[in-house]
Amino acid sequence: MKPRQEKLILELMYSFVVQKDVYPYYPTPWHYHPEYELVLVLKSTGQRTVGDSIERFSDGDLVFMGPNLPHAYQNDPGYYQKNSNLTAEAIVIHFKEDFLGRDFFNLPEMIYVKQLFDKARLGVKVLGKTREKIADMMQEMQSSGGHRRIILLLTILEMLSVSKEIRLLANSGFVQQAAVSADDRLAKVHEYIMENFKKDISLVDAAKVANMSVPSFCRFFKACTRKGFSTFLNEVRIGYARKLLLEDRYNIAQNCYESGFKNMSNFNRQFKKYTGESPSHYKQRVSQSINTSYS
Repeated sequence: MKPRQEKLILELMYSFVVQKDVYPYYPTPWHYHPEYELVLVLKSTGQRTVGDSIERFSDGDLVFMGPNLPHAYQNDPGYYQKNSNLTAEAIVIHFKEDFLGRDFFNLPEMIYVKQLFDKARLGVKVLGKTREKIADMMQEMQSSGGHRRIILLLTILEMLSVSKEIRLLANSGFVQQAAVSADDRLAKVHEYIMENFKKDISLVDAAKVANMSVPSFCRFFKACTRKGFSTFLNEVRIGYARKLLLEDRYNIAQNCYESGFKNMSNFNRQFKKYTGESPSHYKQRVSQSINTSYS
């Protein structure tokens, strides 16, 4: 079976993805993507496939994978039972090699990290004390912002680059022959949304861009992004609203309409849903933080 390309959504305020996933079972099929990926299994058991490596995974499993390396996490049968109360939880980090600039990892100081990236082509399982320390840092990254996220990620990469507590997963003879059709469709939809999210965007319009029926598009989009279309669109709009609030260019009502929302009640509801606070509280907190930093 050919792997599907996946795309995790990058928030406008960040240069790489850090997200915690909580599902009844891991939903992602056999897939690949152009980003490096670090996956920490917080809770669940099952079978992990990385390239041609097939192993069991359980709580605490930590793997670092390179770009375009096909992989999948499949939970044990009990997770798929209709009345199961089991959950599959993980922290996932996605980043591209050029997220700090095209030549950053080509600096002489980064030679060991570059060697780590080469190993990641086959998948790297992290073990022992190294795993424990990195797991703690990944937990911290969830609640960190600004430069702290970048510092933590670079610390993780430095730690992995010199650790002896790692094991390669896939066979060196494994060659990825990635199909690009899914990539092309997803890229077109993503570009369409980013160009038009301030306007009305319907599910029908997005499906037309992908040249798919609405039901097929919904399944395709969720499999590739781990999110429904409306969830993704709202996250893009909220990310842009946070950027505008940070820049302090508009008042909150203007922010609502500039971000693609049609009324304040929905804007306030969605903003709190995705950030845990109201737009006014977010703006006040950010302003106080900035003033404190420069006082």
